[in-house]
Amino acid sequence: MAGRILVLDDEENYAAMLQDLLRENNYRVDMATKPERAIVQLEDIPYDLVISDYKMPVMDGSDFLKKARELYPNLPFILVSGLMNTPELVKVANMSVTLVMEKPLDTEVFLGHVARFSKPMTEEEKAAEQGDETDSSDAVAVQALPHKPSLFSAENFLAERFLQQAWASIQNEHALYVRLPQGSDCCLALKEFSQWLGWGDRPIFEADFPENYDEALALIRQVLADEEKSRLVGFRLQSIAGLASAHRLTAEMQAADDESESCVLVYMLPDDVSAEVFKEATDGRGISLPPIAARPSDLATYIRRFARLSAERNGQDEPIRWTAEAKFALLSYEWPANYRQLQEVIPALINAGSDQPISLDVVCDLLGRQIEVPSAEERLPALMRAQQARFLEALSEEDGLPLSEIVTNLKLSETVQTKDDLKNLPLIDSEFGQLESSGN
Repeated sequence: MAGRILVLDDEENYAAMLQDLLRENNYRVDMATKPERAIVQLEDIPYDLVISDYKMPVMDGSDFLKKARELYPNLPFILVSGLMNTPELVKVANMSVTLVMEKPLDTEVFLGHVARFSKPMTEEEKAAEQGDETDSSDAVAVQALPHKPSLFSAENFLAERFLQQAWASIQNEHALYVRLPQGSDCCLALKEFSQWLGWGDRPIFEADFPENYDEALALIRQVLADEEKSRLVGFRLQSIAGLASAHRLTAEMQAADDESESCVLVYMLPDDVSAEVFKEATDGRGISLPPIAARPSDLATYIRRFARLSAERNGQDEPIRWTAEAKFALLSYEWPANYRQLQEVIPALINAGSDQPISLDVVCDLLGRQIEVPSAEERLPALMRAQQARFLEALSEEDGLPLSEIVTNLKLSETVQTKDDLKNLPLIDSEFGQLESSGN
């Protein structure tokens, strides 16, 4: 599978040129224009290679290299700069820089070195990266994505649909109303949107929505006056009552003739607000982000990501190994605090590990609960039944249909009345429980 490269240069045009060059050669590439922002990206994404300028204000290439080495002792690191003097070369050599290249770059030589550390995308991966058009009759239409997301995981159908609907809403209305579970990974989706809209690695301002409308208007104008901030702004609302002021603020921003006030407003509500009430209050424009437990492929992606990041920070060269029982426990757990809980638990598991594969006991001890693991032949059917139950529950909530009606239409049962009843249903297709799993 293709890896990922981070390009850092305080000259945005030069960074964009390197990014374009690498993308033209089928590499996955992220760009940063400030070292402090690049550090944040390094904390979130397991990169194969970093390519950094040397001469930068505030934090130069050697300082950035030092910070990066504190995070990942073995991460390949190419410094690109104008002529460096001997003391500078000695300094970065003592920090274990992988390679130093002088500007202007010899493109062929540069790409040859890049190929040593990162794999380009296959044709199949490149097609997936570009995204596909999808038709939908939903109130908020889906829309092709500019790129495959690098932070937010949308391997699962529910997450992919969320991302497409949210992107369409942002494109068409310059506003997004989203309902979120506690500790969700929506923060990653917002970073994706900001990058796709052309605001690069600028930090996104997020705050509780002020109770007073004039305060909200003053706050948004203060944010927009800061050229270092993204024009995508996130507001957290505690209840439906705040939507009246949110609608008013959105309308005023959209009516502004001044391009300096052009922005995208994202209003985030907790999922203790019912989906039905949420949709009605947003005139059908509201979008719900499913919890991590309802998106098993995304859950697995994040587990692998945090495991690799933690292992690299510990200087571990060997891939993380898990027992089959531990894998089942991680994938079957409900993760009540979602992405935020994963961020804490997976690194703690890696740090608590040894030369032996991480076991079920270690997982249960860290989660503070016992997880019953069925026999080997029953594990996959058990996982599939749990995911089916979550999917049917989400479908019922989103479409406003009784569980009994959905289940009856699928010819699964005629007696389902509660969420707990869903867990005992047979699989829609019995073959789902017979699929062979692969990989780690």
